[in-house]
Amino acid sequence: MNQNPVNARRILVGADGSADGDEAIRWALTEAAAVGDFVDVLLVLPREELLPGTSFALQPHGRVPVRTDYSLDEAVARIQAELHSDVRVKTSLRQGNPVSELLAAAQGADLLVLGSHHRNGLERVVFGSVATACVRHATCPVVVVTSHATHRFSPTAP
Repeated sequence: MNQNPVNARRILVGADGSADGDEAIRWALTEAAAVGDFVDVLLVLPREELLPGTSFALQPHGRVPVRTDYSLDEAVARIQAELHSDVRVKTSLRQGNPVSELLAAAQGADLLVLGSHHRNGLERVVFGSVATACVRHATCPVVVVTSHATHRFSPTAP
């Protein structure tokens, strides 16, 4: 374990309140604990704005859905308790375009960790893919975590 905070890497996690986002937090905390890094968890809430080219049939009220029943601090505390983790974690909340905000926050990071949703083709067209855009444009390595594969590359996996 890296005991020198000067050499510690900064792992940025993009959270979104989903089970896949929580898996990304879990993966990052496990990775950080194995080598003594610290974790920044960022939740980006999209601005409540009209979606271009959508109808009420596709999106209620024609607006980007904003989740209001999720507490980032509570989610991180719950996951740390489950993992018995004492990793240094900083949480933050921003409002804006998730891709832009994550890429800006990742400028000084050593690693960006994101959860991946299993969306069909139409959902990808309407909502886009934050993970895909971040993989294409990030200036640091990106780990995309799926709930089905988290155990395969975990530092604690057998």
